[in-house]
Amino acid sequence: MGQSHSQSQTHISVLPNEVMFIILQYLPPQEMKSAVLVCKALREMGEKPRFWTWAVATVNTKDDLLKLKLPRLQMVQEIDVTHPSRLVWMKREGLADLFQVIGEIPTVRRIRGLEFCKGIEGIEPDLVVSVLNSLEELKLCYGFAEEDGEEDEEEDDEEDEEEDEEKEQEMEQEMQMKLSTEQLELLFTAVAEKTNLKFLQVSGQDMLKDMDKTDETDEVDEMDQMDEMDTISPELFAAAVSNVEEVILKEHFKEDITSKQFEALYSIIAVEDRPVRKFTCL
Repeated sequence: MGQSHSQSQTHISVLPNEVMFIILQYLPPQEMKSAVLVCKALREMGEKPRFWTWAVATVNTKDDLLKLKLPRLQMVQEIDVTHPSRLVWMKREGLADLFQVIGEIPTVRRIRGLEFCKGIEGIEPDLVVSVLNSLEELKLCYGFAEEDGEEDEEEDDEEDEEEDEEKEQEMEQEMQMKLSTEQLELLFTAVAEKTNLKFLQVSGQDMLKDMDKTDETDEVDEMDQMDEMDTISPELFAAAVSNVEEVILKEHFKEDITSKQFEALYSIIAVEDRPVRKFTCL
């Protein structure tokens, strides 16, 4: 008569915590999401921020800011604010709240769609600089996309409606990252000293002081006058821009970047061994 052998099953929760942590850290994202639903013990262990550094926190509404306060997201590296619904709340107090929450998560390195958020110049300068300088990628851009010319007005009604909708969508995608004079100067100062930035694109920023405050009777050459009114000194501009590995400078307007700022940048790159490795001027 054969013998029957019964096999006892050991629940995963009886394993030592050290073993459980090792198992959890090797789980792919989808499996990790399932593991925290198995039992209370796994959920508590699975809430450790180090297991969720891969996550991209999507912020579509102001209520989504609460997600960024979850324990598991306190080491998140990427936040996505590209959803169109951001236009409803980020124009008001929501954008300041977003920066406040992100400022409490020191590991954030990328914010998708930040360049399309309008109203950053109204946020407390030190907070803005703290967040932006901690990123690895920053598109410091303000201005319209290139225009393809006016559409033919003699199209059908249906085509006109479609064109209007497309135009509205393009308008929504205009880069809105415009900083105040104080924010810009503080940011460049911080970047020049120490930064996490590896990629920087600059366009449409006000690099000049208010032209209306200058003496209109002064017979100084216009370009020389503009160079003397740098909001960001040439030395500071050069030190900051050359401290980032990859840089794109694009001028939307004639006065975006002055000739002396360019000269200082070229000089420091030629003379010193700066971190910048790829430089593009459009």
